[in-house]
Amino acid sequence: MRGEVAADRAADRLDAVADGLYAKLAARPPEEHETDAGPVFAALKESRATAMLVPETCGGGGASAADAVRFQVALGSLAPSAAVATTMHHYKIAALGQVARSAGTGTGTGAGAGAADAAEETGSARAATVILRDIAGGARLVASGGAESTPGRDLRTLGSTAVRDGNGSGFVVSGLKRPCSLSASMDVMSLMAEVRAPDGSFDGHAQVFVPAAAAGLTREPFWRSPVFLAAESHAVRLTRVRVAGDRVFPLRGRTGARFAADCYLWFQLLIGASYLGVAQCLAGFTAEDRRAGSRRWNDAVEHLRDLEEDLLAAARAVDDGAPTRDLLNLAVRARDRIEDELGGIGGELLRAAGGGVFARTGLPATLAGALHAIAFHPPQRGAREGTGLELLDPELRDRA
Repeated sequence: MRGEVAADRAADRLDAVADGLYAKLAARPPEEHETDAGPVFAALKESRATAMLVPETCGGGGASAADAVRFQVALGSLAPSAAVATTMHHYKIAALGQVARSAGTGTGTGAGAGAADAAEETGSARAATVILRDIAGGARLVASGGAESTPGRDLRTLGSTAVRDGNGSGFVVSGLKRPCSLSASMDVMSLMAEVRAPDGSFDGHAQVFVPAAAAGLTREPFWRSPVFLAAESHAVRLTRVRVAGDRVFPLRGRTGARFAADCYLWFQLLIGASYLGVAQCLAGFTAEDRRAGSRRWNDAVEHLRDLEEDLLAAARAVDDGAPTRDLLNLAVRARDRIEDELGGIGGELLRAAGGGVFARTGLPATLAGALHAIAFHPPQRGAREGTGLELLDPELRDRA
């Protein structure tokens, strides 16, 4: 929405995280941001908004889940592709932050952990802290190569491997992620990989943080749709990329399971928020002097507010420290409702904008179509079996 009230709300939400960010982003219209989001990514790094979900103890902003949801909605209302792309950065940071906070508290694995579990927790928290401090210190932008959602295939079936060096000093990583958003602007690529010993035997899973300039990391054309074209979604191929041992975060035991659940939880919150922002951007194409008299426009905007409240309720539960199972189910329900209802809202907003707008610019029609793309983000319905998703209620996990 581009009315004064909506603009003020977006300004408050963005500037609450990074003072002055709204003015920088609003200086270009959405049409320009959707052609090239590079300046948006640069502004997010310069303002350190990229570190909003890094814990304060690791040098970040320590933003709440509710503030992060509001931020992504506001960003999406100005720069849709950038919001969807940076979801991939923020959700991984948020989940890693939960691990870093768990040191010495037992919150990462729950009560009753034995000495070995506690030692593993502490080691994981230290490893996460090292990675987060590096990311926050350089305001680095992280592309996320997680699981690819393919119906009928377990989310744990990965296409990337991290093979331990014989001397134990690091790993050799190979694989392919497509699409990988932020592929041009990223400083670091985070991907889930199967860990293998030098003899090839399986040794669990890990998150691997690969410098974007590493030898053996290449980008290949992949994304040809006009929808979210500025999200920089290439195929990224890794061919025997050497990665230091302290940039590989093992996903073991209860800490690994909690990390996986947190990844899914935060992804649902932030991808849902980003798509609500895309819808708000579409709402902005209805001329201000037509809004008050348009029942269609006002009903659609009220519907968006209702969907946002659902998402914020899940985010507030995160901030209140509710149990992980409850959080994941709240977030997935909110995401599913957005997925079910947003396409219809987009159609109403496109009609409210009018035929003249439709004829003069292609972006409103592109955005209306883009709202349906939330259905393609993992974990898709019908493909929700996998690490972390065991916590889902059956009707959410199994729904096709």
